[in-house]
Amino acid sequence: MLFTRLAAFVSASTRLGDPSMLSSSRSLPIDFTDPAVAPEWIAVDDRVMGGASQSRVVFSGGETSFEGTLIVEGGGFASARLGPELQLQRGVEVLVLEASSDGRLGYKLTLTSAATPNGVSYQFTLPQLGEKREKVRMPLDQFKPSYRGRAVPDAPPLRAAEVRGMGLMLSRYEGGGGEGKQPIAPGDFWLRLRRLEATESELTLNGRRWVQRDAPTSE
Repeated sequence: MLFTRLAAFVSASTRLGDPSMLSSSRSLPIDFTDPAVAPEWIAVDDRVMGGASQSRVVFSGGETSFEGTLIVEGGGFASARLGPELQLQRGVEVLVLEASSDGRLGYKLTLTSAATPNGVSYQFTLPQLGEKREKVRMPLDQFKPSYRGRAVPDAPPLRAAEVRGMGLMLSRYEGGGGEGKQPIAPGDFWLRLRRLEATESELTLNGRRWVQRDAPTSE
């Protein structure tokens, strides 16, 4: 199995990034209207695979913007990762991202886990967003494990307590985990971020509503 082979041959100690940021961490919520957030991101584009895409994360117009130029020849993706480690509280089930975009398909939010070797990421493909900000619910159990564009079906489930990193990506693969190469147009792109926070699943929220509804009231 792919995950078993990766775990045997790849050391998780070789993660990419600025070593000076490895000792720091971030927790949720992340307020992307804070100008201090953008400098924490590191571009990791397809040039590592022979491509020519370029990305950057900048603070502009009161928001944080993931932007750049996608070149589909070669690797066919543009990406950036958060330098500080991301820490989620145990029990987190859903992330909520408030964002807007240029209307492209193929944007993803990615997470890495301490339970998988370097190179494996869990990807959530964002729906098509327009220039008006929207809130996107991203259940952790819908993030798909991927290794260099290939699905990793035998990877362990993504658990909040094991999350260690976060990234953003625009890829010619519309589906997470290397599924379905799409005719995503090359050229300039932008994804503007407002806020990322954690919440409970609909099942947990509905259960809480039932408990509150049936709880006895004092007169």
